[in-house]
Amino acid sequence: MLPKRPPRKEDEDTDAWLITYADMVTLLLCFFVIMFSMSTPNGELMEKMAESLRMEGFYQDEKVITDPFETLQKDLSLALGASGYDQFIAISEQDDAVSMELASSSFFERGSNKFSKQALPMLQALSKQLMAFANKDVVIEVEGHTDDTPIATEHFPSNWELSSARASNVVRYFAAQGFPENKLRAIGVSSTQPKAPNRDNTGNPIPANQEINRRVVIKLRKADV
Repeated sequence: MLPKRPPRKEDEDTDAWLITYADMVTLLLCFFVIMFSMSTPNGELMEKMAESLRMEGFYQDEKVITDPFETLQKDLSLALGASGYDQFIAISEQDDAVSMELASSSFFERGSNKFSKQALPMLQALSKQLMAFANKDVVIEVEGHTDDTPIATEHFPSNWELSSARASNVVRYFAAQGFPENKLRAIGVSSTQPKAPNRDNTGNPIPANQEINRRVVIKLRKADV
């Protein structure tokens, strides 16, 4: 059996450089970590780097893009509840729209389309929420409703004129806040769509129901595209 050859000095020296290389790499890593922690990242540059990595397939964003229309009812309810306006404005959701119902007695002077003093802060709160949709494919429809008590004044010969004027006044307010006019609709329906019977079986008025029927309904719905 041949004796085992002892390692030559050349073999030992062949791998010695790896230790020095590993030390150098470690020092460089520490250096760059320190430099990065002391620097202010360039947001634009970082985004470009991230986009390059995405294009190469190294990673994918896990962001979920939420349609703000889907959370509108919740956002409105929270905002109005925090300010106490939810006792004057009722929020509901339909298949294709989010509806905001305003009691006329809280928003308009009696028998008029002029806003009451307490109406403006509430309209401003609504406007702030709705302005987020100014550049979206949505329209705002404002419906004016009255009870069945006839009105006959110089400005409002009938409930048709009164309901239309109230809806138009709300539309003008939103337009003045910057909402695109081509996405606004004013609709007066007079007393044709009561929520509750205006009168009992004997024809006598039901004041509580008439109060419910006097309202303005703001509907935010997705536009037909």
